[in-house]
Amino acid sequence: MRTPLIIILLLLASVPAWVQAADQAAGQLIDQQEIRQVLDDYLAAESDRLPRVELRFSSLTLPDAFKVPQGHIEHQVIPAKPGVIGSRRVTLLTRVDDQLVNNQSIRVELEALAEVMVATTNLRRGDTLDENNLVLQQLDISKLKQPIFTAEDVYGKQLKQSLRLGQPLALKQVDFPPMIKRGERVEIRVQRGALMLTAAGEARQDGFEGDSIRVKNIESHREILCQVLAPGLVHVEF
Repeated sequence: MRTPLIIILLLLASVPAWVQAADQAAGQLIDQQEIRQVLDDYLAAESDRLPRVELRFSSLTLPDAFKVPQGHIEHQVIPAKPGVIGSRRVTLLTRVDDQLVNNQSIRVELEALAEVMVATTNLRRGDTLDENNLVLQQLDISKLKQPIFTAEDVYGKQLKQSLRLGQPLALKQVDFPPMIKRGERVEIRVQRGALMLTAAGEARQDGFEGDSIRVKNIESHREILCQVLAPGLVHVEF
């Protein structure tokens, strides 16, 4: 009688191992609801990163549910374009215990809603931009290039290209004066480590912030290449 009892006890002790093996074979199911939640959470995080823009899906083709092994699951969403705006696809990477186990390409249509400057009348090249001809209006900016989000950026500036009634204003259409003009006196800063020297100079070219322009040193009369930092200030790095 003892032998059958021992066999039964051994069989009962091995049941958890069978259950565990069955669970591992079954894996974990990632269904469409979970995929949608991952994508919605990603879009919400991107909207927080772009406080002027509200991102949302206008269309979304979810992949079929899939299984992954047992373990700690992490998802990563990578847009086709940096910054997500304008992306027509996103890639969903799924990792279990830091190991990549699934790679899904998902087709999406995105709306990026934001208030941007829009013409309230037909404008011609050379017109001065102000509150009488521009207004903030909410639009989908996913297909716009360099829209203007604040009036202060453009009021008082002149238009480089004609603009129709209702058309959003783009940065390239605004005639921004250079930060430094040719012939203007500037301060040249030369920095190496903690040591900084200054000299008087004369700009030989117009320049916007970040541009490299030729500047003549007033004392030595030599021309050197400098980077525009601010109005009246250029910088040389060694």
